[in-house]
Amino acid sequence: MPIVYLPPVPPPPPPKTWPRIEAPPAKRLVWIAPDGTRLDLTSDPYRSLTGRGGFGLPEQEITTDRFGNGEGLLRDIRVAPRVLTVPLLVIGTDQERYLRAHRSLQRALRHRTPSGIRPGRLRVELPDGSAREISCYYQGGLDAAEDELDDLSACAQAYPNLEFHAPDPYFEGPEQVVSWRVENDPRAFYPIYPITLGTSQVGEATVITNPGDAPAHPVWTLVGPGRPVVTNTETGAEWAFERALEPGQRVTVDCRPVASAPDSGLTAVDGDGEDWWPHLAEWPHLFPLEPGENRLRVGLADATAESTVRVAFRPRYQAGW
Repeated sequence: MPIVYLPPVPPPPPPKTWPRIEAPPAKRLVWIAPDGTRLDLTSDPYRSLTGRGGFGLPEQEITTDRFGNGEGLLRDIRVAPRVLTVPLLVIGTDQERYLRAHRSLQRALRHRTPSGIRPGRLRVELPDGSAREISCYYQGGLDAAEDELDDLSACAQAYPNLEFHAPDPYFEGPEQVVSWRVENDPRAFYPIYPITLGTSQVGEATVITNPGDAPAHPVWTLVGPGRPVVTNTETGAEWAFERALEPGQRVTVDCRPVASAPDSGLTAVDGDGEDWWPHLAEWPHLFPLEPGENRLRVGLADATAESTVRVAFRPRYQAGW
């Protein structure tokens, strides 16, 4: 009987492999409680779920007058307060850790403090290192409906409707600071912004850039001696003091609205707590810094080497990223 030769069967080809696409790092969401407690809502024991909302452009409130022929006349456009939705999963490796995380979250959402009702801040941190924050209040959603499985596991709970109310719908970026002082040396003096104040005249015009996309409200800090005058050379808006500051005297002018800074908004106070609002010249305009370049003239009459002017502001943005 002949022997039939059977050649060896070649091994099957290796399975086709596809290049792995690295997922970009996700945004981090951090809740900063009124007492300063920070909770990372994107890492255990908290996991931010899909379905976040309210982080884009704020809603617009449009006011129109209607006429008999059906046409309308636009009167005003205002941004409305926003509601941010942050679906959240609270999880623990056991019941004790879950309850600890759950109770920490409950404490961090308490806004009534001994000094009054204070907002928290919802912070969005992007992979490039930038961050934006918005002041807001817990509105609801931390009361989930439970079922039998929740009682059996007791170490995880989803809150799909966790909501925060933001009366001011704008996000804020890191603080920007620009300073002036008398400098006899014509070379730039760093880190102080290189603008010179004349000893008996107004200072040089300068440009302050607001990197945000919404008006920012500055806080001015003045140190005497001198009598300050701050003017927006493009709009003509101006505020000034009729009374001069004494040597070393510090006065802070807060241009922020009262709604944004309830304790100090729209005030002028010196280092001893004295109200300097009556010393402002008639019809002061504590103007904001518009997005982009703002051309200002900062004056401090009768200034000396001790005199300084400092402006600080936080850029504001219409969206969380």
